[in-house]
Amino acid sequence: MVKDLRTYIRQLEAYGNDELIRVKKKSVDPRFEATTLLRKLELEGRYPMVIFEDPKDLNGDPCKYPLVFNAFSTRKKLSMALDLNPDDYKMGLVFELRDRYKKLVKPVTVPVSDAPAKEVIIEGNDIDLFKLPIPIHHSLDGGPYILGGSTVTKNRESGNYNLAMIRYHVKDRNTTTVHAEPHHHSGMIIKQYRDAGEKAPFAIVVGHHPSYFLGSQWEGPFDTNEYEIAGASMQAPVRLVPSQTWGSDFMVPADAEMIIEGEVDPSEILEEGPIGEHTRYYKTIRGGQVAKRFDPMTKITAITMRKDAYYQSAFLGHSEQALIGSIPKEAVIFEKARATCPGLKAVHLTPAGVARYICYISLKQRVAGEAKDAILAAFISDWHIKFVVAVDEDVDIYNDSEVLWAIATRTQPNKNFFVIPDAMGATLDPTVSLDSSKPLTAKMGIDATKPFGEPFSEVCEVPLDLLNNMKLTDYLD
Repeated sequence: MVKDLRTYIRQLEAYGNDELIRVKKKSVDPRFEATTLLRKLELEGRYPMVIFEDPKDLNGDPCKYPLVFNAFSTRKKLSMALDLNPDDYKMGLVFELRDRYKKLVKPVTVPVSDAPAKEVIIEGNDIDLFKLPIPIHHSLDGGPYILGGSTVTKNRESGNYNLAMIRYHVKDRNTTTVHAEPHHHSGMIIKQYRDAGEKAPFAIVVGHHPSYFLGSQWEGPFDTNEYEIAGASMQAPVRLVPSQTWGSDFMVPADAEMIIEGEVDPSEILEEGPIGEHTRYYKTIRGGQVAKRFDPMTKITAITMRKDAYYQSAFLGHSEQALIGSIPKEAVIFEKARATCPGLKAVHLTPAGVARYICYISLKQRVAGEAKDAILAAFISDWHIKFVVAVDEDVDIYNDSEVLWAIATRTQPNKNFFVIPDAMGATLDPTVSLDSSKPLTAKMGIDATKPFGEPFSEVCEVPLDLLNNMKLTDYLD
């Protein structure tokens, strides 16, 4: 069975439990109104996938492409996307993705006649990004952004394809900027073309199965054919078709909702932003002052899509954008840290720490000091992390209240907290200097495990066998 956004929507509809809702209100505005509803739901602790069935486009006219958000907004949804039990959303989800990444699946080529993403072709003067429901997310954003798509670039030297979720600031009907960090793989590929004096081809995959996007978030060596990684994540070959702009020289996914093709002109630079970042801050706005940022210009060369295409976006700085990136990171951190600490049981990048900066780890200590070693190993595994909290295996690291309880009752700050000064930090951390060319941060480790080999107060708890086997449905209507 082909895996795409539609198979996933049907799966969520069959599951129910408020994991998907359809908004039938007429003419929902992609400028703030859609994301304000998402924020309203979020403040009530609700993170359903939301399909706005009748949005406006950026011109304010009725738009025939439903706007989709929150496809990745809960771990339960992502567990279902990987064909797991939705209740297996903790380390079971992480281990499943880790194991899938190890079994590469080569893509296959299909004819254009078998490619839903080729049902409608838009080229030349007919291209108009403003006819799409591209959202403006936050009140100080500098304009609409294409977010939530997976960008395909092609290594100029080897021909391998790279997949990444990066952003595009829409400037006019066929012009955007592209923000690709120079140390990330897509930025490195764009530099290859810039050094050769050429424009860099790219394609944005808008709307696909979540397992495809999890493949695009894989963290591994540069110059890997990441269509094979996406296939591994999907447990099915990515079906490819020649692009509209470059033909068989540049292949694109046949089962996407839309493909936006274009070229990066590294010699042309335009102002980018402001945009609310994954931290829920504006990196370029401090004290009312705006620092300008510039990115390479792109020109859109073609848009292909299904006849009844969905437009899928992602709410930057909120749950879906956090989770799609953090779960692959958890797999990497677990593998690296467990090499140092075999007693490691689980790793979690809590959304409360923007799913990047605060890491919880649980372990069963074998010797005194092992928790501190595990904390240090976690820091080394991912330079974004600013805080690591180690707890015993009886603490649920997917429950922030449980972790805070362990900190409150199992630590003394002068004994169990330690600080590492002047370490590599995240450039988007608002506590890091905006002007710094060398972003440095302090890091804090908190050992909230019980003292190893020493008597400690007993936890009061109901019988665990009864707790683990009890089903609420046996008691509650």
